[in-house]
Amino acid sequence: KIDTWKNTQEGLSKHFQGADAVISCLGHRQPGNKYKVLIERGLIATDGNKQVIQAMKEANVQRAVVISSFALNGDTSWPHWASKIMAFLFKTVARKAARDLIGMEEAYLQSDLDYLFVRPVGISEDKEPCGKYFLQEHGNKKELVGGNMAKIDVARFMVDQAVTPTFHRTSKTVGAEPGSPM
Repeated sequence: KIDTWKNTQEGLSKHFQGADAVISCLGHRQPGNKYKVLIERGLIATDGNKQVIQAMKEANVQRAVVISSFALNGDTSWPHWASKIMAFLFKTVARKAARDLIGMEEAYLQSDLDYLFVRPVGISEDKEPCGKYFLQEHGNKKELVGGNMAKIDVARFMVDQAVTPTFHRTSKTVGAEPGSPM
């Protein structure tokens, strides 16, 4: 059991031995006031992924598919009004979460790993899976991916990119079918 990422997790690399890729969903939903203990235990995305990166190197695994967020650190890949709100939140009330995710991304950027940052535009607890995912084309302001995506559909994209990588050392914004309601 891992209850903090502030301490080195001995033996983490043995879990990655023989793997072709690692999928990392380390992070926390709604950190801060609602779940203060998560912040106290360490910046989960940054601290945890730094250890994942080290363990991947020890296990000789080169591919990482990593969940992040849209509207982070100037990201404009999803030209929806909700991106502006999220960017504002990252600069105000969600600064710790932004710092955590930015630190995580910087750790991968500084590594020699082949990574993909996955930026889902809205993961729904209640949405029925449709078995598909849709990628936002950068610069396409006419056809925007939907913001109400089932968790399993996000996971499907991540697994597909781990098993058969098509995007390397970049980020992709993923969502529900274009035109879907938020």
